[in-house]
Amino acid sequence: METFWLFIICSLLFALNFFITKKFGLKSVEYEIHFEENKKSEGDEIHIVERIYNGKILPLPWVKSEFEVSAFFFMENAKNYVVGDKLRYISIFFLLPYQQIIRRHRFVATKRGFYKLDKIYLVTGDLFGLSTDDRCYYVNSNITIYPAFLDLKKHLLPRSSLSGEVVVKRHYYEDIFYFAGIREYQSYDSFNRINWNATAKYNTLMVNKYEYTSSGDALILLNVQSSEYERKEVFNKNAIEFGIKIAASLAKECLDSHVPVGFVCNGVDEETLQPLEILLPSQDSNQLLKILETLAHIKIQVNEYFETLLFEVLRNYSFRELFVITSFINKEMEDSILLYSSLGVKFTIILLEYDEKHLNLESENIRIFLAKQQLLESTKVI
Repeated sequence: METFWLFIICSLLFALNFFITKKFGLKSVEYEIHFEENKKSEGDEIHIVERIYNGKILPLPWVKSEFEVSAFFFMENAKNYVVGDKLRYISIFFLLPYQQIIRRHRFVATKRGFYKLDKIYLVTGDLFGLSTDDRCYYVNSNITIYPAFLDLKKHLLPRSSLSGEVVVKRHYYEDIFYFAGIREYQSYDSFNRINWNATAKYNTLMVNKYEYTSSGDALILLNVQSSEYERKEVFNKNAIEFGIKIAASLAKECLDSHVPVGFVCNGVDEETLQPLEILLPSQDSNQLLKILETLAHIKIQVNEYFETLLFEVLRNYSFRELFVITSFINKEMEDSILLYSSLGVKFTIILLEYDEKHLNLESENIRIFLAKQQLLESTKVI
């Protein structure tokens, strides 16, 4: 008989425990989670902050929060929680009545990008694990990770590397406001530079000669295609990531040299999935941040063929120099480069993949550099 009543009492206690957990488990529990920072750079330490508050007299023996972040957020001793490209993180709390707990989780951002926290699971239960209460929270917190800067002298090789050439910090142009004399006509000179009075005097074609200055707008063009035949998906994303770092470094070099610079690429925005808009050249104090923001938001997915983008830029805008960062040069791209270089546009082509057949493109208005294929450790400069 005693066993029977013991069974009845235990059953009632378990039923009461089940009812209390289900009815009051997460009731009056407040929970928040967010990135502590909004903008950071590759290699920086970032923090995710959790706040939980038990607003009732009933203590909670355990509460488990579970959320996912990118696997590119490195955290020590987190290997067991990596699932695919996500890092699943779990926190366990013990909450007394009316107690609040705030935790800061420390990560290191190892890759540029736009990252979000969106779905969080919260679970609580009794001491025996027989009854649980769970809830799903939708949050809207994000962080932008800027690409790291490279030391371009270490990461780029000039076309004729044996000659000891290096990437210079300033980019020089002939400035028509600084007249320096006359010289004989060369095949690459445009006709609008011919000095007809001097031509009549010397009985041979003569052209005006100008001093070189560092003025003039520049545009950086990034091709997210790693091969000519990619239509949407990109296979060699590591090469494109390297190109993104080069673009960030070039933008900083130009602005440090007081050269207005802009940016455009044929990828899409990671946040909106819309085509990225062209950033026109500027020397504004926030221009570098605008370019870094765009680079961070690049989703490596082809929006349009690069030869189309290149031709549209050349046809609709007028720039003194174009930096073209690409893994390949096809016939259409080569034709556009040769045509507009003959009209005085200067090109600096940075090849992410070595292709010997393109090296003969180099001329007075076309410079070619080879990006080293090994992804060396980047060097921050700011």
